[in-house]
Amino acid sequence: MGNLTDSFPVASGSNILEIVHGSCDGRSITVGSGTYTLGNVTATQTLSTSYADITGSSISYTPPSNTRYVCYRFNFKWASDNDGSAGISHFYVDIDGTEVNGSYQCISSIYSGNHSNEHAQFPDAAMWATFDLTASADDAANSEFASWTSAKTIKVRGRSYSTTYKAAVHNNRWRSGGGASGVYAYNKPNLSIIALS
Repeated sequence: MGNLTDSFPVASGSNILEIVHGSCDGRSITVGSGTYTLGNVTATQTLSTSYADITGSSISYTPPSNTRYVCYRFNFKWASDNDGSAGISHFYVDIDGTEVNGSYQCISSIYSGNHSNEHAQFPDAAMWATFDLTASADDAANSEFASWTSAKTIKVRGRSYSTTYKAAVHNNRWRSGGGASGVYAYNKPNLSIIALS
């Protein structure tokens, strides 16, 4: 009988250089490129009609050498913030003050009727962007960079559509057949950065 690897070859090496991933509870994560401290989300964030940074979404990241792509992902809970109406909201990924084209999302819900409660809650809304570090020139709006050798801040910004169609993030309105309170009234988001060669 031959070697096991004759029938099942050893997998080729991964192109993942490092992963920064965790719950936004203030933890610090050390990888090859440095130590990164995630935000600490301890409350619901109600969105206004002006764009604001989404709590927990910001990270100042410097990829390791030989990185060709940086993948950013932010997972969070979304909820309508209206009594008896729908929630409509808008989000985008921002890098060093530039809106990233292709990252725009509208998250909305259907009317809940005349029940005077915010029924719509989505457990795993997500925002993401992939940055190409092989470009010949920097074009942040199109996620392209010729080089990335110092920290760039990536974050998500969001707003409600109007004061009539309000929304909130990290919000957990209900629990076990009743209203949520205390530590159950919000959900901590998760943030991920993956550097690829």
